[in-house]
Amino acid sequence: MRQMTTAGALLVAALTLSTGCGLLDTDQPNIVDPGDVETEAGAQARRIGAISDFAFAQDGDGTGSGDGHILLSGLMADEFVLSTTPPTEQEVDQRRVFENNSTLFDLFHNLHRARAATEAAASALREFGADPDFDPGIGEMLSLAGFTYVYFGESFCSGVPFSRLEGEEVVFGAPQTTDQMFQTAVGQFDAALAEPGTAGEESQEIAYLASVGKGRALLNRGLFAEAAAAVAAVPTDFQYVTEHADSPLRLQNAIYSYSVGFLWSVSDVEGGVGLPFRSAEDSRVPFVDEETSGLDGTTPQFTLTKYPEASASVVVADGIEARLIEAEALLQAPDLGGMTAVLNDLRDAGGLDPVDEPGTQAEGVDLLFSERAFWMFATGHRLGDMRRLIRQYGRTSDTVFPSGTYIKGGSYGGDVNLPIPQEEGNNPNAVGCLDRNA
Repeated sequence: MRQMTTAGALLVAALTLSTGCGLLDTDQPNIVDPGDVETEAGAQARRIGAISDFAFAQDGDGTGSGDGHILLSGLMADEFVLSTTPPTEQEVDQRRVFENNSTLFDLFHNLHRARAATEAAASALREFGADPDFDPGIGEMLSLAGFTYVYFGESFCSGVPFSRLEGEEVVFGAPQTTDQMFQTAVGQFDAALAEPGTAGEESQEIAYLASVGKGRALLNRGLFAEAAAAVAAVPTDFQYVTEHADSPLRLQNAIYSYSVGFLWSVSDVEGGVGLPFRSAEDSRVPFVDEETSGLDGTTPQFTLTKYPEASASVVVADGIEARLIEAEALLQAPDLGGMTAVLNDLRDAGGLDPVDEPGTQAEGVDLLFSERAFWMFATGHRLGDMRRLIRQYGRTSDTVFPSGTYIKGGSYGGDVNLPIPQEEGNNPNAVGCLDRNA
């Protein structure tokens, strides 16, 4: 077998808050009596539950009950190819996704659940916390809520409704356009940054988390200079991650499980236009050539080893992304030399050879988006970036998304995002997708 090694010079340990607590800490009040819900202990339990819901929606878990945003968005993009057989997942891989797709609904439901849980936890910490003005958990919850809006905007079509509970009654939300989802995300990140508990030196990690999230949302809105300003204070070695464990299954990293289970295979120049994630032999996308097929018996299996065990953490936001956002602002300036210098600083720190300055603006776009794809492989960024190449840079879908003959037979469809599941038809305000072309 041929094995790629991983570049780890810029990767740091999982975030631990000195004034907070992690999902895997054993002394957390994550189970409380019903009568204690509206208490400080109940508020902390909501926070722990919200972190768990967020990690499940983003990463999936070992139960197989939800693929997670990273896996499904990477499957629709050019990161993964399906090496097993479920037709609902093949629809995503083949870019022919129907509204009655159960895998689609699971992701949609889990993201909404994480959104509601993080927002509710922020409210509970503010209302019942011992000292809300010094609690970084409120900013943390608002930030994670902001990321759920980002994920909806990057992966789903325009027109996602956002409903809420008032008491025991559901207040059905109106559809939001793609840009409105990113505006809502910015509002959540701004609220996190405005929290008194986010402002202190001991809470810098939460401020960095919110800043990177805000920069990402602004980038999606095409506000490049504003995005760069939002992340300017974030150090390159910052990293906020979701935590996982070997057991129980609910805490396992599904990206690892799906890879070693021969369900997902690392793609390479998929559909003739995808990036060369394997053939580039780049240490940022480590994999093993298993020299056999996946569970479908036909697709060659290349197993991702970026997440080497079920307990491997997954990056939500980091300083590398902050520098890449700044590099894109320089691309837009345009300052190709400045952009290349930022990219080469990251490559040097990661033990990679430098790249040459692009000769044209189009080559600069190619380089910037390639660097983003390799640095942030399998972290849930690629689908949003491919959509941005269409929406912001004027590229056509057949030059960005896998096209032509599909590996399992037939041809790729034309989807560039995920539709709103048919179950959302229960919302009288829902109208389905407003736009599936960008």
